[in-house]
Amino acid sequence: MDSRNSSIELQKEKLIEISRYYGNNPEYIIAGGGNTSYKTKEKLWIKASGVSMADIDEDGFVCLSREKLKIISTKSYSQNSLIREPQVKGDLQKAIISPSNKRPSVETSLHELMDFAFVVHTHPTLVNALMCSRKAKRSAKKLFGRKVLFIEYTDPGYVLYKKVEEETVRFRDKFSSEPSVIYLQNHGVIVGGNTIDEIKEIYVDIEKKIRNHITLQLPDKKTHPSLEYAKKISSNIAAQLEIAPSNVLFRTNGLIQYFVQNNRDFEKVDKPFTPDDIVYCRSDYLFTSAATTEINEVVDRYKKRHGSLPKIIALQGKGLIAIDESEKSARIVMDIFENMMKVSFYSESFGGPQFMNPEQIDFIDNWEVENYRRKVSMK
Repeated sequence: MDSRNSSIELQKEKLIEISRYYGNNPEYIIAGGGNTSYKTKEKLWIKASGVSMADIDEDGFVCLSREKLKIISTKSYSQNSLIREPQVKGDLQKAIISPSNKRPSVETSLHELMDFAFVVHTHPTLVNALMCSRKAKRSAKKLFGRKVLFIEYTDPGYVLYKKVEEETVRFRDKFSSEPSVIYLQNHGVIVGGNTIDEIKEIYVDIEKKIRNHITLQLPDKKTHPSLEYAKKISSNIAAQLEIAPSNVLFRTNGLIQYFVQNNRDFEKVDKPFTPDDIVYCRSDYLFTSAATTEINEVVDRYKKRHGSLPKIIALQGKGLIAIDESEKSARIVMDIFENMMKVSFYSESFGGPQFMNPEQIDFIDNWEVENYRRKVSMK
């Protein structure tokens, strides 16, 4: 192996290292969220859609031609999202070098755009407490200075890419430099660096500045029911809904109790903040004061409205129920929703929570790309 190929292989190992570093930290990534990449002059390696960063290896990345990726930037696509997104996906597929049986992240073009060897996109709890708040833009400028690149919420995919491209060009013209951090409203953050140490240093600085601004302490999390109590509630609800007990998970703690005491408190977390919230938990959550022995009636009404079981049921004064197709996927649903509670709680330091609006939710709900990502990540 020549020295150039040896160097590339070393950097690809660094890509795996940085991916696992953040993928194993639930304060940054849960399930199949986030994405990472490394690029040379000719090629770009990026996490495959839906693959977990926590245990990713070389097989979890897709290698693409940068020359072919650049075509997406210059090409004109349909204004109709139902036509445009398949068109863009097709051109993304054409840029794949290997393997052909995996999809590259939908945000591949964003990674291609950033002029750094490594790019790491995550959804940190603290960052999203800021990004999913009413004063997100104003607070970001206050915390990070006038050179902050803040992107107002834009539908993921091609439209987001073009918006970031436009703002990046403007940033370069204004500051004669490359933005190493891009903040995405109701989404997360993208960080670029030429080494993984640079990436880590930037993330540490971001987190430190946000944490120093937050004076709120999460409610005491020592409130835990007995295992027997949790199993009893889960089994009771599973029996009523005629689904496997392993597909129903009950959890409670101080944070959950803070939001489920009454409907008014639950309203602070009753809509999704980010696309990932919708991918894993859907966009409509059920709050009820009904006894667990009467939950089937409440769920039946929900099913008539929405056509499916709720992923999340908040039991007033008791805790949360997560429902999904397996024990693993129910746990992911629960973890995502508990993280939403953290985001909502911390957002009070920045003016309070700001949910996605109905049009934004509808786009994600019906986007084939996100349905595919969820399917892969839940396996």
